[in-house]
Amino acid sequence: MTVSAQTLSALRAAGVPAISQSLYGLGLMNAFIAGLLPAGPVTQAFAGPAFTLRAIPVREDLRADAAAGRIPNAHRAAMRDVAAGEVIVTGIGGIGGVSLFGDLIATHLHNIGCAGIVTDGGVADQAALGQVGLPVFSAGSAPVPGTARVMIVGWREAIDCRGVPVYPGDIVVGDGNGVVVVPPHLADTVAEKALGKERLEEFLLARLQSGAPLDGTYPPDDTTLAAYRAAKVDGTAR
Repeated sequence: MTVSAQTLSALRAAGVPAISQSLYGLGLMNAFIAGLLPAGPVTQAFAGPAFTLRAIPVREDLRADAAAGRIPNAHRAAMRDVAAGEVIVTGIGGIGGVSLFGDLIATHLHNIGCAGIVTDGGVADQAALGQVGLPVFSAGSAPVPGTARVMIVGWREAIDCRGVPVYPGDIVVGDGNGVVVVPPHLADTVAEKALGKERLEEFLLARLQSGAPLDGTYPPDDTTLAAYRAAKVDGTAR
């Protein structure tokens, strides 16, 4: 299912907390991928369809065959299949201490228009990776090649990323608060709800900053909601 550029833009503007809470309100309580950190400063949000990548513990004979060229290198084959706008999301079964990405591969992915990387493993060259310009969330620095412990066995299939199910084409949104996964058939609804929630909270924050009491402001009572609706009409609130 294709999600419009307008909806992707709205999801980026809404932010991960509002999206996560909107999904929770729709009954999806396991969409935020907890425990991942950005490789560098998150200067802007990203959103795009998931390119899923699955790995399992390595089997040494197959690793040797791939290294010798007797069988295809699945990692390289998968990287060739990534399309512009997609967000790579990995499921490596919680095997830590190894990386599937470093600054060289990330630079290539950035050049072809990949929107981001979200990996439940580590990353190599973390300091350099943060300078590439491609948003990367990971379990931390792990300057050990992924082939030490894992091997790619599939892509564009359902995966488990730190306990969150991710399907190919799910919309992955990330910002300084982390990463959340939105089913594509709910993207329009979630974008509308989350953006509305974000705009309301901006209004409430401004009132609190001006000295309004917490009670009645957050959560907003009927009087505060009426003031918000009036501010939207006269243009002082978005």
